[in-house]
Amino acid sequence: MASIQRWTQPLLYGLPAWPLAMLGIPLYIYLPNYYHQMGVELALVGLMLLLARVTDVISDPLIGLGRDRLSINARKGMIALGWLLLLVSLWQLLLPADPSALHLLIWALLVYLAWSLIMIPYQAMTAEVTRQAHRKTTFTAFREALAILGVVTVLLLPVIVDQAPDSRTFFNLLFPLIALSLSLFLGLMLWRLRLPVRAKPVAKNALYHKQAWLLVWRDPASRQLLPAYFLNSLANALPASLFILFVEHYLQLSTQTGLLLLAFFIAGIIALPGWTWLAQRIGKYRAWQGSMLLACLSFVWVFSLQTGDFTAFLVISFLSGLSLGADVALPSSIQADIAQRLSQQQGSVNGLLFGIWGMLTKFALALAVGIAFPILGWLGWEQQSPQSLEALVWLYAGLPVLIKLSVLYMLKNTK
Repeated sequence: MASIQRWTQPLLYGLPAWPLAMLGIPLYIYLPNYYHQMGVELALVGLMLLLARVTDVISDPLIGLGRDRLSINARKGMIALGWLLLLVSLWQLLLPADPSALHLLIWALLVYLAWSLIMIPYQAMTAEVTRQAHRKTTFTAFREALAILGVVTVLLLPVIVDQAPDSRTFFNLLFPLIALSLSLFLGLMLWRLRLPVRAKPVAKNALYHKQAWLLVWRDPASRQLLPAYFLNSLANALPASLFILFVEHYLQLSTQTGLLLLAFFIAGIIALPGWTWLAQRIGKYRAWQGSMLLACLSFVWVFSLQTGDFTAFLVISFLSGLSLGADVALPSSIQADIAQRLSQQQGSVNGLLFGIWGMLTKFALALAVGIAFPILGWLGWEQQSPQSLEALVWLYAGLPVLIKLSVLYMLKNTK
């Protein structure tokens, strides 16, 4: 029985990541082009998404702090509230009756809020499912493997139904699939997942006490991890946001978009058990650094690509995808170690830490869109000027590589 639970508990924890991850590609890659096709100017799309995501700078830490003051059942209620709000707002965002910049802003705001209500308590659970450091890596690895599987699912779906992935017909199919699977898997997790680790009760005034806000920065491990994680997330968000534009307009391989994305994410699934094994032997930081170095070495070859270079970019996509699993699972596992240690010392701060974690993740995505799309617009993207295409290559590959190299330097003394 114990051996069965050793694997069923991480599986129960990871299952909600599948439908949640099915939203990632549509929201961050397809949605800008989807609204652009419906008549909203590309630069305005970028601005609206930037404004929507910047609100998480305020909401995510507050949600995290509020979560720490709640009982276990109330935390489950927070996830249930997020589930309900997500279904309503996602329906309006993906299937708008009257698409406009204002409509995009309002419903994107609510989708991101709902996402936070689910994801912050969900991620904070990794600090409560076990006391064993490497066991936490198993839980995060299951979560990220199923998240990658969710991405693969959403990439295969347009091929199966023979619909463009940024079309309304596709979103008409995607919404009920996400709604049903998310309802099922969240319900199973909340019903059957055990949380054996208990922190001391948090002080009632913790939401407003300045010590709660300063705690993360005062801890040396958090002070080192969080800036590195933010910059690395920004380096990942830039090519994610620009992938469709790069493939369709620079490489002119729009019909191969799905296959290229599949190669990237399938590589992530294949490599994840290896990164987990490596982290147990050389440490989580060293394994994470190895994944970033691999991404840099593979991605720098983007500058050698010419129009129509499908095979070369397929190889680049696969090699860079090998680093994907480590890039998401290992820093999150490190954060769970820090959260568990601080919660045992200070009272429950898991929600606070993962609220800041979520804030940094979404702010990186917002900054990527807010930087890239306006620059392309100013350089004449609508006219497909040579300057805008050259800037696309640097924003897609050059800047991410430089950022990752800076993160490697920041973490050079970690073990």
